[in-house]
Amino acid sequence: MAKHKIVITGGGGSGKSSLIEYFISHQFCAIREAAREQIRLSLEQDSKALPWDDIFAFSRNVQTQMLLDYNKFPDSEFCFFDRCLLDVLSYLHLDSLMPYPELLADIEKHAYFKTVFILPPWKEIFTKDDERMEDFDETVRAFEMIKQTYQAYGYEPVEIPFGSIEQRAQFILDELKKQGLDV
Repeated sequence: MAKHKIVITGGGGSGKSSLIEYFISHQFCAIREAAREQIRLSLEQDSKALPWDDIFAFSRNVQTQMLLDYNKFPDSEFCFFDRCLLDVLSYLHLDSLMPYPELLADIEKHAYFKTVFILPPWKEIFTKDDERMEDFDETVRAFEMIKQTYQAYGYEPVEIPFGSIEQRAQFILDELKKQGLDV
């Protein structure tokens, strides 16, 4: 496992992006979510490579960006990632779609820290926007699928408790310190 590549995941609207922005503002290496950027680009370019139009084209675009982000940092460099390739797989599973072989091969080749931080659905902060079309019930289903997928691949999801962004970030840092990482 890549001991310094830390994944923060969960269903849509659970606070992942806010946590990533917090870490960036506090001088941590943190990578923003590839899927949101791909949706923005597709909408700007009037492309059908969107999760609600062509999930396979969208998934391949997200996968490409995630691999670029992954390879920017050596395993020895500490960095937070807003989702990873297992999230792409989770969303295909959520739609009862078979994953394509390149995705499965890349999942096997690109490991992250064994503990994955997963944010549970939080109705009070959930909102829809131009990049998030699912409703709250769908984000609950996504959370469960994401958790199952990570576990199936040998990762240990740790749920982040509700609280302020600062409290959630401190929870992550404390958990990493307990596991011997110097953060």
